[in-house]
Amino acid sequence: MWTAASPDPICAAQSDPRPELTAVRARFHVQGVRAPPRLLPAFSLLCLGLAVRAVAAIGIAPLDSLQAVRAKDQVVLYAGSNLLSLTQTIVMETIRLKPENERPGSANIVELLIYPLWIKDGDSVRPAFPVLKPRLTLTHGRVRRFALVKPDGESVGSVARITPDCAYVLSLEFGHVIPKRFTVTIDMATSGIGRDTELAYMPSNDGQPLRSGPTESTYTEFRIIPDPSLQPWHVAQGERSIPRASSSTVHLDRGVDHTIRFGPNAARFDP
Repeated sequence: MWTAASPDPICAAQSDPRPELTAVRARFHVQGVRAPPRLLPAFSLLCLGLAVRAVAAIGIAPLDSLQAVRAKDQVVLYAGSNLLSLTQTIVMETIRLKPENERPGSANIVELLIYPLWIKDGDSVRPAFPVLKPRLTLTHGRVRRFALVKPDGESVGSVARITPDCAYVLSLEFGHVIPKRFTVTIDMATSGIGRDTELAYMPSNDGQPLRSGPTESTYTEFRIIPDPSLQPWHVAQGERSIPRASSSTVHLDRGVDHTIRFGPNAARFDP
């Protein structure tokens, strides 16, 4: 078990540990958004500069960063005594295309930051899904890198090394033909949970500042399908109960920690 790190602002950049093989350039940053409490302070942007210079030194053309935002983010959590599964569907929308993005021969990169789901044990947490690479489905693009990484960009090499400062980083590459929208689906499953389980989850906004726009682009739709034995269920943001949008759905603010309770722990709260 691991104790979650205290809140700390981050400005994270992530580079591929083997620049001679792939020239992945990342640019995760937070502007006016509270950093994930379980993420430790990230390494300096100097690392990004070093990676870019390494790429130039070996003659690989730099990749263009493609701006995209989450137009829709939906999570479906099935919770049972024999099975716990999560399916996340992320609809990304490209914005502010530059001429160089659509130039033939260009290579454009979009980066997504995906926070794991955690099981709470007092003041400590452990991963609900101890996997290094969940199953991934794309409608467009090519996977440049998909890894569970630490804030310094180092890939986690074994399940035993998963700690609360880890997050999944997905780098997608597009050519000069860029879709207006594309969808990323992530699936994970493991053995079930008990009636007194508490889960911790923070919806991601990919390190970008929250913005105005269509309602569905500012929250994560979280649907919970529990076994009867795990009823009732309850979701809170700190001490505040999250009202249900439907009998099985709540809307979660992105970039903020939430606690999901089942059974006796949830029964203490008003439905």
